[in-house]
Amino acid sequence: MTNPKLYSSRLANLDDASAIAPLWQAFASERAKQDPSMIVTPDFDFTKYITHLIEKPLFYGWLLEHSESEQSAKKIVGCMFVHFYDEAPPASIPVELLTEHKLYNLFVPRRVGSVLGLYVQPGHRHDYAIALVANAGIQQAEEKQVSDIDILVSSDQTGVQALLERVGFTQAAVQYTKHYTLDPDANLPSLHPPRPDLPPFEIPESQPAALPLKDFKTNELVRDRNGEVVFLMPVKDESGKILTTSKGLPIYPLPIRDPQTEDWVFDISGQILTCPVLLEKDDQVVEQDGMPQYIQPKYHSLNGKLQLLQDRENNYVFQSVERDREGNILRSPTGQVIFH
Repeated sequence: MTNPKLYSSRLANLDDASAIAPLWQAFASERAKQDPSMIVTPDFDFTKYITHLIEKPLFYGWLLEHSESEQSAKKIVGCMFVHFYDEAPPASIPVELLTEHKLYNLFVPRRVGSVLGLYVQPGHRHDYAIALVANAGIQQAEEKQVSDIDILVSSDQTGVQALLERVGFTQAAVQYTKHYTLDPDANLPSLHPPRPDLPPFEIPESQPAALPLKDFKTNELVRDRNGEVVFLMPVKDESGKILTTSKGLPIYPLPIRDPQTEDWVFDISGQILTCPVLLEKDDQVVEQDGMPQYIQPKYHSLNGKLQLLQDRENNYVFQSVERDREGNILRSPTGQVIFH
């Protein structure tokens, strides 16, 4: 019997990606054998995929390591990846988007730790070894104060099922799959939602990255008071340089909807009203969960209805960011930017 003391667990880092990749490939292969609907993409780059998971915010990977003796080097023999997310929208979401979210979400939102996969090499599938990496994930979930941990277990993994039940998990559902083999050359009916034909328009030559703004209710192009198509251009700093995310992607302005009509709002000059990008004092873009943050508009109640706040000159008013004397953004104990 293998000595339990020869096993340990730790968080994965980018240097581990190449060692984790064959484990995740084996995990995918076992899933494909059990479930014929899970077909692995040919020539899939598992190393690049694992690297992407490790780099993403709120994605965590735990490794199970084993050594032949207390003096020998450790070898990665198992891994588990978990994605933490909140089903509720962020507190900074515009009111009109919050209304839309509530319309299409039936159940009370949860704080979730979703297990993307757990794999341990066959020769190391001891209960105590699996529990070591599983408990590390559970501890992280408790620190994140999740309300639920979700894990999909293959029907043949009876040992894992028993282990999960011993640590408090309950069976929430049983999934059945009936697989159909399709002819790759067949003319298949589309399963994409219908999209109306859009009228022709030209992308400005000086702004090849411009995006046309559409009415989300009709899918029609939004036009200004002169009948011209409204484009969203990448946001630039004072020097004319395009602002980008930490991933190097261009940042686009966030247009604002009227809380009553849900139509896009134009300012007194006829320009589409957008939220400013939130910047640190060194002009670095503030991000949360990998998404750029914006300064939201202020609202007020008029005759019992929520309205965008305007000043005496009919300019729309935006929230102010609390900063210290050095210009650093102030945050709450939970890390939220403080606005007023």
